[in-house]
Amino acid sequence: MDTIEIAKKALRAEAAMLSDLAEQVEGSIINAVELLVNCNGHVITSGVGTTGIAARRFAHLLCNVGCPALFLHAGDSLHGSSGAVKTEDVVVLFSRTGETTETIKLAAILAKRNTSMISLTAHPDSSLGRLSNVTIQVETSPDVDPYGGLMAVGSSLAMEAMCDAMVHGVLEMKKTPAEHFVNGHPGGIIQQMSEEIK
Repeated sequence: MDTIEIAKKALRAEAAMLSDLAEQVEGSIINAVELLVNCNGHVITSGVGTTGIAARRFAHLLCNVGCPALFLHAGDSLHGSSGAVKTEDVVVLFSRTGETTETIKLAAILAKRNTSMISLTAHPDSSLGRLSNVTIQVETSPDVDPYGGLMAVGSSLAMEAMCDAMVHGVLEMKKTPAEHFVNGHPGGIIQQMSEEIK
């Protein structure tokens, strides 16, 4: 199989996965979006590795729709940074297995503070799922990830797509105006483009 066919196969598999993911959406996403919208502190997202990258992206997108958010590396949190999280914050934790050591330890710390937690994982009955107030299941077929499902490629895309769905939900509930988004981008081309559209 040549490189073009390999690329097409991968993209088709991911497209099918995202279509299947839409069927996984259930009531827990409503609870998650309501927690995010009604947060009186900051939304803190956290994970490690590939899921940490997805968590950082989610925090960025939430800021764009009027939901103040920050990323906290789950590993760093075990060396003092967990002190940044307050009871009024909402924490969104990412772990495909729900058994990532650093993420579970952070969740255990936050559970003692009665901090609201949302988890994104393929396994709602995992250690992380049991510690969370709301669990959003993001389950994918192993064939979307290399090495028999070990390397998070398609599965991390699925987590990011589920986050996109929540961003749309937050935007709809908060009715954040486009001006908020534009004003948050004074250093880029977005503000200039918005002036041209006007």
